[in-house]
Parts: sequence; C-alpha cells; structure tokens
Amino acid sequence: MDLGALSLAELVASVRSGERSPVEIVDAALARIEAVDVVVRAFVALDVDGARRQAHALAERIAAGDDPGPLAGVPVGVKDLEDAAGFVTTHGDPARAADPPASRDSVQVARLRAAGAVVIGKTNTPAYGFRAETENRLFGATGNPWAPARSCGGSSGGSAAAVAAAMVPLATGSDGGGSIRIPSAACGLAGFKPTHNVVPSGDDHAPTWGPYSTRGPIARTFADVAMALDVVKGVSARDLMSVEVTGSFTEAVRRASVAGLRVAWSPTLGYAPLTEPVRAACEQAVQVLGRLGARVELVEEVFDGHPVTAWMPRAAYGAFERVREVDGPWEDRFDELTRLFPSLGEHITAKQLVDGEAEAHAAALRLAGLWERFDLLATPGMCTVPPRVGEPSELGPSWAADFTLPFNLVRAPAAVVPVGFVTAEGDEMPVALQLVGPRLADLRVIAAAAALEGSLGVGGRRPRSEAGSLRYPAPSRAISSAGERCLHTAEVTGSKPVSPTGRPPHGGSLASGGEWSRVGLGARRPAGPGQSVREGRKLT
Repeated sequence: MDLGALSLAELVASVRSGERSPVEIVDAALARIEAVDVVVRAFVALDVDGARRQAHALAERIAAGDDPGPLAGVPVGVKDLEDAAGFVTTHGDPARAADPPASRDSVQVARLRAAGAVVIGKTNTPAYGFRAETENRLFGATGNPWAPARSCGGSSGGSAAAVAAAMVPLATGSDGGGSIRIPSAACGLAGFKPTHNVVPSGDDHAPTWGPYSTRGPIARTFADVAMALDVVKGVSARDLMSVEVTGSFTEAVRRASVAGLRVAWSPTLGYAPLTEPVRAACEQAVQVLGRLGARVELVEEVFDGHPVTAWMPRAAYGAFERVREVDGPWEDRFDELTRLFPSLGEHITAKQLVDGEAEAHAAALRLAGLWERFDLLATPGMCTVPPRVGEPSELGPSWAADFTLPFNLVRAPAAVVPVGFVTAEGDEMPVALQLVGPRLADLRVIAAAAALEGSLGVGGRRPRSEAGSLRYPAPSRAISSAGERCLHTAEVTGSKPVSPTGRPPHGGSLASGGEWSRVGLGARRPAGPGQSVREGRKLT
C-alpha cells in the first residue's frame, strides 16, 4: 500500500467501508519507515507493538459497529516537543533522553487519538525547536526527502520529512517562528499555521514562548490539513489562551477560491533578502492568483523594520527557561548556533520583554492598516532553498524565517503553498508562496491556499530521490495540465541575494563566525519502555 497515493479522506473511507483494515495501514506505514528512514531519519522513536495494538482495537470497534472516528486508521507521527503518552519527550536534548515517558497526551494528540488516528512514533526536531534546521546532538540530522543531503527545515522537520517521504500521511507540528511553514515549504507540503491557540497547546508545562508559538497538523495537501484541523481545533480548559474559529476547515477547502480577493504581494516585506530563482517562482504563482480572479497589488514594505527585534526577547528568554530546567551546565548539550538563543535569553530584562510586546502591538497596527485595503498578504515562503546538512546557507542563519517569523509576532494565520521548483547544485527543490490573513481569518487563508494549490498542481509531485537504499515511486495520479502549472526551474548556484536595503541578512555574520559542525546521521536513539528505535534493523 502506498500511503502517499491516498488522501486522508480516501484512507479513512477505505477503513470505514471495510476495504482496508487499520492493521494493514499501520503495517504499511511501518514497512515504509523501514524502507526509507535509514536515510531520511525522520523518526526518533517507534512503538511498533503499541501501534499494532491501537490498530487491532480500532478494527474490533469497527467490527462491533462502533463509529471509528473521522480519522479512523490514520497513522500519525508526533513531534518530539509534544507529549504522547508512553513516549519520552526528549525535546532533542541529550539531558532528557532518560526522562520518564509522558503519562498523558497533549491536547492535540489526545484529540487525534479520539478521532481514530494511530500514534506510531515521535519525529525529530532541533533542540527545543531553537533552529530552522532539524539536527541535534541526541539524534543527529534529518534529511530532506527531495535531497537527503539537504536540510528539511525546522523545527517540525522530522514531521514534514516523514509526511513528504510517505512514511505517515499525518504528523503534528508547532510553529514559533515558522516551524510548521518552513519544513512544509522545504519538503513540498501544504503548510498551515492557524491563528494562535486555535489548536490548544495544553501540555503540563506552561508555554515559555508565550503567545508566539502555536500547534497544528502537517499533511501533504490542504484538504488533508483541513480534515485534521477540524479534529484538533477548539477551546480547551488546558490552554488559557485557546480560541475558537467558527466553521469547518474542510468545507472552506471545498469552496476554495480567491475570486474577488484583494491580495498584497510583498516580495521582501521591506527587509528580507531573496534569491532571484525563488522570487521568479513566487512571482509566477502570484500571476496565477490574478488569473484566478484575485486583484493583486505590489506592496514593497510592510513593516518598519525587521520584526525579529520585537520577537527575540520573549522567545530567547523562553529558550533560556527551557534549557535550565535540567540541573547542571547546559551549554555543552548544544552546538554553538543552538546555544546562541538561550544565551541571549539569559540576559533579557523585564523592560526588554515589555518593550517587545509594545513592538509586537506596533507591528499588528501596521498590519491592521494593510487589512483595511487587502484581504490577504502574499510573500515568498523562504528566502532560498535549504542548505546542505551541516553547512551554512548562502543567506546566513535567517535563510528560512525572515518571511515566517513576523506572523508569529502578530499571531496571524499563514499558509505556505508549493508553487514550483528550483535547481540548486543539481538538486531540484520545492519553492513555496506564503499567504497570510488577519487573526481568525483562518478559513479565508486556507481556502485561498487550496485554490492556488489546485490550480498549480505542484503539490501532487512527490520526491524521486535516490540515496543508498532510498527510492521514491512516481506519483500515482497525474498533476494538472501544463497550462496551469508553475514549475519554474532555475539554477541557484552563484545567484546573489536580493536585499531591498543593501544590508546583509539579519544575523548573517554568524555564517562565518558561527560553528556549523556536521552532525552524524547515525546517532543512537532512546525509546520508552516497550518501544523500539531504528538503527537499520528490521522492525519486528
């Protein structure tokens, strides 16, 4: 069974009709993981027996005539920053590898299980989600299914890579500065960050990043993302900041359209560097928005300056709070780039925190003025394609988050839509356009993203990479006609970043002064009681 060839709706319908059993689907996911994860390394822990027990219990419920739920039989990976009962939540921190397994699920995971989904294992993440590249000193690096030697983005990189490589059709993510959208864009997936706390956080640990981070599902298409969002959204008593979006995400995707919408196209937001091939691919996608009936206008500058100055105090202080929860020195547990974030947080003052919130309000006011004239904002998803694992990007450490981070600061819903491909040093890599809307305009954003996705057909493509034993099958269905595709192919090597200010990218000095050490791909992987981890052996 090819899980990548089936939508969530098709998969669930086959379970409910009896065409497929949940056990068959789980075994297919485990077989796929066995076949390709030795190269991609998306999963850090698997509970094979537990997953099969969940699948057998679901099959028994179906046989008894019970409603198996809206996600019946769907295998799910859980990001290793989020609790899943029975699994250790390591946060990618070597000091937490021996922690006891979580005793309860997060709200998101609990809602997925209640809907009939089967939790298979935990997916890799940079330590505490501090970086946009998925590697840590506990598990090593996760590769990109399109080119396994390249980064898959982060911090939900393990989840995105697992979905892109068709190991599972659904995984959980979280997004504090782009951590759902960056790996989704890097791996050619439909990525969606809802308005903050539409999907509750609700773990036993208070959110140290406060209002900047939120959770959500990761899947291949917006129809799949919408199905999962309808299950996990909604107010929870476990999250003081949780909010409700009225209406159905699935129905919004069915009504997908941009006709009549006023769209502001901002290729740099006024500060972000951008490679020419990525800009060209995004501009072609913006032209498609116009052909679909949107009224598009160029807006060069959206913010007064780089919003990272407002975002950083709260996020960095939250990072420092997390690493010092474990007794003893924390610096040696992380590489230099990962250490930088909590090191900044250690010296944050109360005034800086308050000033940061005031700057966030000012950024929201700038956007409020934009929303008086426009319904949506379109930007590139990322500045360039992902670098090779362990190597710096040509644009420095902010290669991924310059376009995503501002919309965590203002808590706005945002989607990334695969719109084409560029060739970088021989690797064909996905490119994404980001669509942003006002707070709680989630249904508008996902409907527009689905409309663009459906017109371009790029999201129907799947990786066809070879690396060792890694091989991906061709897509099971044809993508849309060439007249409606936006498959921009160009060469990135040697291209110069486009910067509206002439300044180097934010933090660019770290590219030469920081430590970009290679992390081995064969790191040992801890597991909870009764669980197995993969080091190239069979999962039996």
